[in-house]
Amino acid sequence: MTGTTMHLFIAMVAFLAIHIVPSSALRGRIVAVVGEKGYLGLYSLISLAGLVWVVIAFNAAAFSGYFWYLPYIMNYISAVLILLGFVLFIGGQTQANPTSVGQSVAASGDPARGFMRITRHPFLVSVVIWALAHMLVRGDYNALIFFGGFLVLAAAGTLLIDAKRRKADPDAWARYSAVTSIVPFLAIVQGRNHLSVRELGWWRLALAVVAFVLFLGLHPVIIGVNPLP
Repeated sequence: MTGTTMHLFIAMVAFLAIHIVPSSALRGRIVAVVGEKGYLGLYSLISLAGLVWVVIAFNAAAFSGYFWYLPYIMNYISAVLILLGFVLFIGGQTQANPTSVGQSVAASGDPARGFMRITRHPFLVSVVIWALAHMLVRGDYNALIFFGGFLVLAAAGTLLIDAKRRKADPDAWARYSAVTSIVPFLAIVQGRNHLSVRELGWWRLALAVVAFVLFLGLHPVIIGVNPLP
């Protein structure tokens, strides 16, 4: 089965199943046996193994046909999406985010600042954008399974985190969700928030552009495919 689309599908299903554990009753049972630190270590190890398995299965899978085939103009649309993904990724990693582990909604003042005005899940949304951008230009079955799996995982993650935060602190979450959205710029368009470029930080935007340019240049070398033919 190695080197087939079915092998890739099984690897992706397993990878997604691994990420259901933190939101299931199984997590509590594992913690009861090995402790919190033991669980985190074990989960990280298994997650990494699952990721490696999926990547190897994707690279090894033989071509199995196209589900769709789009014109080359989509490569440029995909590139714009990837740039937005870089902006959100860097912003999400360099600014405080109430939806991140160990962080919470501010007790007073503006509950959403900077990139959180754009989306309350900048990292996960950047993964969704990355996956969607690749699916636009890679319509073969293997690519749809691979990138589609990451899209489903990241999109589901935004909903699961929202539900967890809402349950943990309903009042704080009500304040935060009232001025934020999962979909980028939706809260701004709806008039529930506003865009502040100053809060984003010019250095973050510049870093995103530099990372994007490096990505375009190194993509043919590392991945073996020119993203802009």
